[in-house]
Amino acid sequence: MDRRFQRQLRSESRRPRQRGPLDGEEAQPQVHRNALIMFASKVTGKVIEDQDDYWPIFVILEALLTFILWVIGATSEEEFFSAKAGLDSIFPGRTNMATHQDCADLRFQVWRWLTYQFSHSGLSHLGLNIFMLLVVGIRLERYHGHWRTLVIFNLGVICAAFNFAVIDGHASLIGMSGGVYALMGMTFGSLILNWHDTRYRRPELFMLVLLFLLDLAFAYFDSTSADSETSHSAHFGGYAAGVILGVLVGRNLDEEEQIQHAKTLRCERILQGIFASTGAVALLLVFAWMAQWPPRTLSDTTPWCWNRQVFNQSMFPDEFRYHCVRCQDQQCISMFEAMPNTEKVSFRICQQAGWSYSQ
Repeated sequence: MDRRFQRQLRSESRRPRQRGPLDGEEAQPQVHRNALIMFASKVTGKVIEDQDDYWPIFVILEALLTFILWVIGATSEEEFFSAKAGLDSIFPGRTNMATHQDCADLRFQVWRWLTYQFSHSGLSHLGLNIFMLLVVGIRLERYHGHWRTLVIFNLGVICAAFNFAVIDGHASLIGMSGGVYALMGMTFGSLILNWHDTRYRRPELFMLVLLFLLDLAFAYFDSTSADSETSHSAHFGGYAAGVILGVLVGRNLDEEEQIQHAKTLRCERILQGIFASTGAVALLLVFAWMAQWPPRTLSDTTPWCWNRQVFNQSMFPDEFRYHCVRCQDQQCISMFEAMPNTEKVSFRICQQAGWSYSQ
């Protein structure tokens, strides 16, 4: 017998034989053994968790730029860690999101819709936003790509500004949480499009719903505080934009496997049409609301653009205290500015205490 053939036989005899199924048993398919296998759902074809085709370039650059701008601004402040700093430190009062400053109309300074994301009110505010950006954004960008993530993040920032103007338009807004919430909404939109292509779709849906409900709870309890600087209206605006845009332009694995998912794609096209119509109607309503001057909000439809607290016993003889007043034109403003005891006050405090005079 050929020696080479003899060596091959001996090598085969040393290999451990694979155990086959016993009589009456069915062969069990091999599964991916990890701690989350008990939460996995059946997936056919491509799987989202395996589609890491891009580097998270945009997310990392966004985090770095925002951090550097804040550090540059905060170094000139007395309280470094609690400094309100960023791009607004370089251009004071010109980059935050606001519809008016007293009765100066800022609605047409459209750069504010984007630039407010580059300022934050302290290291904790900045750190939380960057942490959430990296946690949510890295995975999204690795799957959806750079341009989709960049566009949806920044459109989320813009839509957050719009929702803020409608619901909380007398205040001022900074921070990139609108974009972060847009990425969270994009995650939900991506889950809708790729439900049957997501291995851990149920735990992911549970976490998204839980986070949304927690934010609703925080918004409710936070709304009772006059000192609150958190804009939940911006959060919800960014989140809604992320869901709609995630469904409209997010990466869809069904499109990459059209033959296997033709029926699902038809349903998704109908859903995309509904989402596109909803988004267009919402934008038209927002523009119609913002076109009104003086500004007003959904919770308080009285138009005004100037507020102060006034101590004047001849005008308010009943109580020995300061009273909140608000105006919508220069004649009213001039009347109160001529009074000796007129001071600035947060309109949020006046909302809690009540307005004593409204023009």
